[in-house]
Amino acid sequence: MKQTALLALMSSLLLAACNPVTPPAAPAGQLAYGLTTGGQLVSFGLDNANASLSTMNVTGLGSGETLVDLDVRNTDNMLYALSSAGNIYRLSMAGAATRDGAALGEAAVAMDFNPVANRLRVVGTADRNFRVTLNSAPVPGTSPAGTVTNDGTYAYALSTPNPNLVAAAYTNSFNNSASGAVNPNTTTELFTIDADTDALVLHSNNPTGPAGNFSLLTSRGALGVDAMPGMTGFDITGTSSAYLSTSTGGTTSFYTVNLGTGAATLKTTLSGVSLKSFALALTPQ
Repeated sequence: MKQTALLALMSSLLLAACNPVTPPAAPAGQLAYGLTTGGQLVSFGLDNANASLSTMNVTGLGSGETLVDLDVRNTDNMLYALSSAGNIYRLSMAGAATRDGAALGEAAVAMDFNPVANRLRVVGTADRNFRVTLNSAPVPGTSPAGTVTNDGTYAYALSTPNPNLVAAAYTNSFNNSASGAVNPNTTTELFTIDADTDALVLHSNNPTGPAGNFSLLTSRGALGVDAMPGMTGFDITGTSSAYLSTSTGGTTSFYTVNLGTGAATLKTTLSGVSLKSFALALTPQ
């Protein structure tokens, strides 16, 4: 009996030695980070997504919290995430989450850093619109750490249809961590994805709200793909390199997005992984 068990163990070890686990390939092309529907953090290259996929468990969240969206902050080149409780976390590449201290205080749908204002735009539930200043340096001089600005509600210029925004991204997002500040001549535009109309949406300022509110919506054009709440990601890196992700049936598809027309063009797929959102790495300006 003991001899049989020993032989079985030796056979298993020999088999494992002959079939070692292959580590992920180095990411090729645009580097991306994602949140799976199972709550894990992943990283991969968009030119070899399946071969380069690396998966990490997320630790350090509050009891019952899950992460709903993430983004790379341009002024420190760190990865941040928004939780289901409205808390903001900084994420290490190993998946360790550390509370920033700034908090929305309520559930939200999506987030993205405004690369010019160095503040976090948050798409809340019921079309609510917020700006948050992080506690983590660098903090903009015009807004104290932890400040949450209520920018009212998102609405289309013609008041119809009622928006269902599920992902957001700003243009002109670069890695400015070397200086901690952006070029003062830089401007930015905010785009979102409407899951009800499956369209790309451009934001502008509502003159009746606070300056810089980005709450007035205009449809830029149809994506040509189905965007679903909780299964759609969107991000922009550099001047205007826009990417969209949609997940269905255990597969995540990535598309490039034309910011002028809204049209999405398939780039690649990630098999066996359902992402709820993703963020793109930033290049220096």
